Amino acid sequence: MSSKIDIQKRCKWCNAVFTAHKTTTEYCSHRCANLAYKDRVRKQRIESLQHELGKSIKTPPNLNKEYLTPSEVAELLNIGRTSIYRYIRNGTIKVIRFERKTLVRRADIEDMTDFIVQEAENKQPKEKAPITDFYTTAEVKEKYHVNESWIFVVAKKNNIPRTFNRGKTYWSKKHIDAYFAKKAPNPDITEW
Repeated sequence: MSSKIDIQKRCKWCNAVFTAHKTTTEYCSHRCANLAYKDRVRKQRIESLQHELGKSIKTPPNLNKEYLTPSEVAELLNIGRTSIYRYIRNGTIKVIRFERKTLVRRADIEDMTDFIVQEAENKQPKEKAPITDFYTTAEVKEKYHVNESWIFVVAKKNNIPRTFNRGKTYWSKKHIDAYFAKKAPNPDITEW
């Protein structure tokens, strides 16, 4: 409600002195009121995010306990929880079932860490052997004096293994040589 009284007030946003016509007026202009509102909303959002973040950040579990849960074991060994359950199922990790809880002795974990390290090393990709026991298509053509299309037909019919590397087709030496050894003319047989 407005009145004919003029009240000297200080703006809460810009600290300028202004004349207010109401006792509830806090800002000198519409602009200051908008800026103060935006600042208030921004601070509320930051506060709510910090509150939610405080809930989501968990304190790290005490990994120095004698008995650990599978999740704590996974965190201790820095591997996935599903891997821990697979080790439990396989019998690699011994567990104690107590009132619908699965617990693992810390001493058992320390004993079996060597096993996990060995398993991880075995999963490393093996180096590929260089292609030494294969012919290229050009080598087969040159050695046995056959057409390229014929090589593909014979290979398909006789299941001769092949591989591709950098745009070239490589044929198994053993299989190609065996096929042509069967097809080579026998000197004991004379043609009429």
